[in-house]
Amino acid sequence: MGMKKKTGLILTGGGARAAYQIGVLQAISEILWEEGWPPARNPFQIICGTSAGAINATALACRADNFGEGVQKLLDVWSNFEANQVYRADSLGVLRSGARWLSLLSFGWLLRKWRAAPPQSLLDNTPLVNLLHRMLDLPRLDNCLQEGLLHAVAVTASSYTGGQHITFYQTAAEIAPWVRMQRVAMQDQIGVEHLLASSAIPFIFPATPLYMGGHLEYAATARCASWRRSRRPSTSARRKCWWSAPAA
Repeated sequence: MGMKKKTGLILTGGGARAAYQIGVLQAISEILWEEGWPPARNPFQIICGTSAGAINATALACRADNFGEGVQKLLDVWSNFEANQVYRADSLGVLRSGARWLSLLSFGWLLRKWRAAPPQSLLDNTPLVNLLHRMLDLPRLDNCLQEGLLHAVAVTASSYTGGQHITFYQTAAEIAPWVRMQRVAMQDQIGVEHLLASSAIPFIFPATPLYMGGHLEYAATARCASWRRSRRPSTSARRKCWWSAPAA
């Protein structure tokens, strides 16, 4: 009773769709401005995303104190976007990653080090890590939440081992975690690692470790998670699982 309604923004995954999202957000910003909406005022009290959409969502949430600036920042990033901002596209980087996989497939059964520590991914996504650190102003996100300019931000990933979708959310309000069929919510401090986990692609980009309830989780794909849903991991021991964006 008397609860004020909140407007949410949900951004799905997919590289191309993530770019389209910024065009839509720019159009929304222009329409609101024409209607007399203050350019800095944030129209979305809750911002959610998964995979590439999680990156857009978090970047926008970091500037919830100035919506127009947040949209322009994302527009600048996507307007000048290149593959080498996500993974090492230089010849040396690609050859190095490819050589590790070729060695594993050809001679891995002979070499103990390949059996003990096989290569994690085909591509090196270190450039994406650097891009996220440049894009995100996480202390500013904390301030926006504390000042009530944003109610909550959420990032969703999926478990390779357990097949569950987990929504990591950050808020200054009292929001109890929830549990649904194959879906769990966990309050956490959103960081770069959550976005890497949400956008991880199996065998293409490396897994990202996340600590949850005292145990270690890793990032992978939802498609891989779907066929392993029957294997629920134990919560009583430290374990390795795989996490990534759920299928759109």
